[in-house]
Amino acid sequence: MAAAWARFCGWLILLLLSGCTTSPKTIGVGARVVNTMAGAEIVHASFNGQAIGGSGGEECCISLPAQWRSGMTATIGWVKDPSPGVNPGGVKPPPKGKYGSITAEGARWFEVHEANYVRHRLTLPVPAYEDTCGLSLVFLPCDEVYPLIDCRQRQQVFSGLREKTSAEWRQELARRLGGRMRCDAPTESGGW
Repeated sequence: MAAAWARFCGWLILLLLSGCTTSPKTIGVGARVVNTMAGAEIVHASFNGQAIGGSGGEECCISLPAQWRSGMTATIGWVKDPSPGVNPGGVKPPPKGKYGSITAEGARWFEVHEANYVRHRLTLPVPAYEDTCGLSLVFLPCDEVYPLIDCRQRQQVFSGLREKTSAEWRQELARRLGGRMRCDAPTESGGW
């Protein structure tokens, strides 16, 4: 009887201790898409399965680990429109119907247009972060992406860009994050 009681107590202790383990603490942060690619749009993106719209404004919220850990990775998926507003052959969308509605012809045009979207998925290391100001998924030329999370790094990357034209802004932002300007050329730094 004493052996059975000891076994029962042992299992009870193990059961109680297993309930004490905690998963890594997470925080909710705003997220945005930043596109540096001229002539292409990000329709939508995801960070570890959490959706982020491609419109460029900050959305709330996605979960990030409260503390960065060495070896952290993230899976980033995105859908790119390689030719916004134009279908293959340079076909522009037909006029909208009365009151701005989409006509049957417009629906067919959009069907062809969306068939040309390009889907991407990458798993990459998450750069170290201390304090977070949210997540900015910065889409670079050549289908590269940089997850910008750390407040200090975000401030360094975006500072001094306001007075630049959009073309200069895109090029400088891609340069600051180590992106390639020509897709047939390897990165100088080997990526970020």
